[in-house]
Amino acid sequence: MARVRERSYPPSIYAPPVIPATGATAGTPGTWTPAGSTPPATVAALLADPVTASPATAWTTGQRVVCGDAAPAYWNGTAWVAGTAATVEEEGEGEAPARAAPRKRAAQQ
Repeated sequence: MARVRERSYPPSIYAPPVIPATGATAGTPGTWTPAGSTPPATVAALLADPVTASPATAWTTGQRVVCGDAAPAYWNGTAWVAGTAATVEEEGEGEAPARAAPRKRAAQQ
């Protein structure tokens, strides 16, 4: 009776290689690049080892990428921030400020 040797291999050779994300493209939600890469596990991990944002300018309302723990993050133009990009009204845009009520003239004597 012949013995058959079973060969076992470590599971790592069967798992696909982990390719960390090196970039993020704005969207609702955005995508991590390169395609098929693994996003940062958390926003803290993104802050610790930032990826390149595309576009490099501040992302617009609703744009975000989603980290591995399902937490959203967005690029504000200079740094990664937890959450989803919100509307930011710049001076001179949006509704006009309310006007103050006119002053009453002092009664003439």
